[in-house]
Amino acid sequence: MSLYLVLDGVDGCGKSSQASLLTAWAIDRGHEVVHLREPGSTPLGEALRRLLLDRDGAAMSPLTEALLFTAARAEMVRELVAPALAKGKVVIAERCFLSTLVYQGIAPADESARVPLPLLRELGRRAHGITMPDRIVVLDLDVDVARARRAHQNPDRIEARERGYHQRVREGFLGLAREEAHCTVVDASGSHEDVQRRLRAVVEPLLPRPR
Repeated sequence: MSLYLVLDGVDGCGKSSQASLLTAWAIDRGHEVVHLREPGSTPLGEALRRLLLDRDGAAMSPLTEALLFTAARAEMVRELVAPALAKGKVVIAERCFLSTLVYQGIAPADESARVPLPLLRELGRRAHGITMPDRIVVLDLDVDVARARRAHQNPDRIEARERGYHQRVREGFLGLAREEAHCTVVDASGSHEDVQRRLRAVVEPLLPRPR
């Protein structure tokens, strides 16, 4: 058996640090784990990541963003996720199709620029094929707390957007989490240790038996 687990949520919610901690914990428990990030993890994905997140880069419409994020996702699933799962490994990924639904379909202030959710869902299905996440954990955090956590970092193009955008992102994740059967919301406030304990309580019952 294998497991495809995704951590998602607002910028600054702690996806990367929590995914790293969770990866180390699962390895200690005897699992073979592949830790991935979207966009990225493949040569094409990393190139698209630089293009998408460069604050000084060219402006893009939400549709262009959605297509590029989906292209990176499709390559990651084909090259890394599906082969790892076929070998019975645990895949822990930062972000998935849910982010595209939120960031490009719900959060843009200009309603006319929002990409229709049915189109984004179809793009997600095409990118993942039969390799859909077994569980998506949305790390929920107040946007002001998330922004404070990112204060020491140089924000990328999306992180630098106005507060209202990030508030719509948070609301979008919570709304979709209520609709998606394989979504779980975890409170991302408090210390890294607190959040990790909450995550492990969700993930432990999902882990396959170690080889």
